[in-house]
Amino acid sequence: MKNQYFLKDKKAQIYKEVKGESGKGGFYDSGYVPLGKLSLWCYTRQTSQEIRQISMALGQTEERFFVFSYLGDAEIGDFILYRDKWYQITRLDTADDYKDDMFIYVALSGRLGIPPKDKFLPYGTPIAKG
Repeated sequence: MKNQYFLKDKKAQIYKEVKGESGKGGFYDSGYVPLGKLSLWCYTRQTSQEIRQISMALGQTEERFFVFSYLGDAEIGDFILYRDKWYQITRLDTADDYKDDMFIYVALSGRLGIPPKDKFLPYGTPIAKG
């Protein structure tokens, strides 16, 4: 299907890990803050068998990919909430000019891979400093 990635008819939320000084002897408090106030429009589908085999050969388990408009803040290890399931970003690919779509490959986070609920902070929440 030509231009299938322009069909951004799904919504997902990306949670980025942020850190701040706690003032307790140099330790850092961390949490996950959404990149936007609302969920972001995206295109998503399960990865093909070919991509799964390649990722398994590299020791990863990529199960789905998302296509967002360019998000400079997303990083490997961040989380995506999509249809009440948590995914962890394993790989990021951008278009040639780094200003178009960003392809984000993810693995389904198991129960042990998801941080506790108190680590997910509302949009715009400042991280505790000192």
